Amino acid sequence: MSQYERLSAEALTLRKQRTLVLAVVTLPVVVVAYGLAERAMQGRLYGALAITVTPVIAHGALLLVSRRYQAAWHRASVVRAEVQRLEEALTARFDAFRGRRKGEAFKKAYGLAGRDVSSLEEALAVGMYREGREVFVTAFVRSGVVVRATASIGSLYRCRPADDPAKWRDHIDRLGCDEVRQYHNHPVHDGGTAPSAGDVRSSRQLRKLLGPHAPTLRSFIIFWNRPGEWRVIEYDHRGGHWNHLEFDIACADSGLVMSDDNWNRRRRMAGSDSGAPNPGPEGQAGISRP
Repeated sequence: MSQYERLSAEALTLRKQRTLVLAVVTLPVVVVAYGLAERAMQGRLYGALAITVTPVIAHGALLLVSRRYQAAWHRASVVRAEVQRLEEALTARFDAFRGRRKGEAFKKAYGLAGRDVSSLEEALAVGMYREGREVFVTAFVRSGVVVRATASIGSLYRCRPADDPAKWRDHIDRLGCDEVRQYHNHPVHDGGTAPSAGDVRSSRQLRKLLGPHAPTLRSFIIFWNRPGEWRVIEYDHRGGHWNHLEFDIACADSGLVMSDDNWNRRRRMAGSDSGAPNPGPEGQAGISRP
């Protein structure tokens, strides 16, 4: 859970607690006001007035006489301010990328070629979020920089490569690539997902087409939490999956991401040709769809 999510949850809890306290004070006043009225219409008027005025008076009085209420109100104010700051920071992060124009190619709109991997993943997270549909992106990478990229926009639950995967081997040889990264998104915003059977099957098929270059293939799924912070999981042709990146706007430049050097080191230790690191605590748990 990111700092944004934790603070949003805390703000909601504090708001509920304050509402409950004020309701406990207000309800008896409303009952008394209604009971003092001589007619039903007058009672409803008194009751409405009590509901409007009593919480305001009670709030001011509790701030003066209750240290606990005062501390909770101060904490709520601090949390609200921080949530607003994080919301503005996340919005600015998205606004740094211009929107795709009608008819414009996705890869051109977000300038995929020439980016390093970290910049690529942020551009994809923003662009895919805006599309609201599945987008399939293939990035041919040499020394951590994208030297060729293709992208296709699919439907809500389906997407496919923009070019012929049978030709990927030629691109790898011609461009001297050390990685082929294929990304697609699951348009969910609840903070959890997992590769589908179709995703795993597609990964197996792509590996077969790549032949001796199969170990260069890495497959990723991008999704988001409710505030819009992106998450990336990596998966393999066997159906295994693990956390790759969790973007936290509160520490924007230090998200939970496995570096390429660390990935290569783990891969050598695992002795695997799957392109998957030997799962640590994150990999063992995986990510499941709620």
